[in-house]
Amino acid sequence: MNFGLKLLRQATDLNFDRIKAEVICPEETQPCKPLAYLEGQLDKATAPIKGFDTLANELAILRITEVRHAPTIRYTLSNCIVHDAGFDVLGGAWRKKGIDRPDFLIQPITELASLSYCMSSVSHRYFGHWLQDAYTSALLAQPNEGLLLDVRTDGGHATDYVKAAGLSPLPAGVYLAHELHCYQDHGQGPSKRARIAELRARLAAAIPDGDRYAPGSAVYFRRGHSGVARLIENEDELMRALTAKGFEVFDLEGASVSDIQQRFRHARTVVSIEGSQQCHLTFALPPGASLISLIPSDRFSVVLLGYARAIELQWGCVVIDRVEHGYHVNVDDVLRTLDLAERQREGKCE
Repeated sequence: MNFGLKLLRQATDLNFDRIKAEVICPEETQPCKPLAYLEGQLDKATAPIKGFDTLANELAILRITEVRHAPTIRYTLSNCIVHDAGFDVLGGAWRKKGIDRPDFLIQPITELASLSYCMSSVSHRYFGHWLQDAYTSALLAQPNEGLLLDVRTDGGHATDYVKAAGLSPLPAGVYLAHELHCYQDHGQGPSKRARIAELRARLAAAIPDGDRYAPGSAVYFRRGHSGVARLIENEDELMRALTAKGFEVFDLEGASVSDIQQRFRHARTVVSIEGSQQCHLTFALPPGASLISLIPSDRFSVVLLGYARAIELQWGCVVIDRVEHGYHVNVDDVLRTLDLAERQREGKCE
């Protein structure tokens, strides 16, 4: 029994190079549009997010002149047992999380001909990656395939997104899939961009604009206390400076997906600290809008830049300094970066 549990708890050991693969969308290379950040900003970055990429690689992304979008690939496996922690197949296993208790061994098994598995270990752990990656991968499922997509319960947003898109994931359980399809789908190539556009259209159809907000507005998007804390010690000073320039403040805490869609669907400029709350903007902000990301110096990451490029946002950043109780924003740097982004958008930069 202990040996069996050890096998079940094993990490992913599948060799995807040996699994039947279909290239849905080939690799694509695109030129990069100019980014908005002040001279010397990148020198302020001190460390990446722990466990992600290196600082050197994160910084290099901002300096490239063209971006390579990885291909979208559909893998097909036969006769898999799919459960809460991942799936098992003869000769291998894949895990989105560890197995603490093998309760699924005594659960009933539902047998299905074909399932589409749209989760990853990253999208299981982080809401932003669930929204940007798993949610969009769900549209790769064929009509005759059951959809396996976790519907996260933290915050309630996932349920609203799934309902608005008209998706019907299978309930949690144990499945025997005679064919199981999983995906490499982290690139922002033509297939991913088309699916983002489709989801944006479905959200727009499900959530009317209303008349709460004027088109062309500028918004400071507050993260609040959600997720990993990124508290700004001088946030009041920042908000005063932004509101003096015509910005309005929108707080993520307590906001529904409808609130988010209606607030940002016609916004022209957004300022927000780096984090998963910005992932909502991929499905709301209009192409061509400006997004200025406040990036902590000691957890420097530009992973969200790829998603901003997918909907053709004018992206910029300000690196903010670590202090005793959070982060300190140089407000003048933010205002100057906003001016730079506006000049770039209007084609006035040399």
